[in-house]
Amino acid sequence: MNRLNAALLVSACLVSNLPALADDGTQVSSTENETAYFLSSSLPDKELALLMKAAEAKNIPVYFRGLINDNMDQTAKYMLNLITTYKVRGIQIDPVRFERYGVKQVPALVRKCGERLDIVYGNVALNQALDMIDQRGDCGTAEKER
Repeated sequence: MNRLNAALLVSACLVSNLPALADDGTQVSSTENETAYFLSSSLPDKELALLMKAAEAKNIPVYFRGLINDNMDQTAKYMLNLITTYKVRGIQIDPVRFERYGVKQVPALVRKCGERLDIVYGNVALNQALDMIDQRGDCGTAEKER
């Protein structure tokens, strides 16, 4: 795959979402409330696709930390295969978001509500992870207090 085709392919299937940084390196804007799913190409393709589809059904964005092997062509080919084989929408690449929430392993479901933060790690069904947060998480408690 030549670089032009790879660039066009990447723009079609990946969304880069790197927040603006201030001169001192701190993030300029912050999300007050957010639910996000952190995944990786290290997961088996079929499992990854199932997790991505579950997130897509709930309109929860899926994030990867970075490019596969720091290679744009490899990442583009990998995503094209997932999109064509499993009919997933794609991912966003955002290492800053991984850092902001302290995500060190995947799968990880994050819900941020104001100053509160819940993270569910592991291969747990998305609906179950959301229920766990709603029932026992800080964000679930915050909703009940309103």
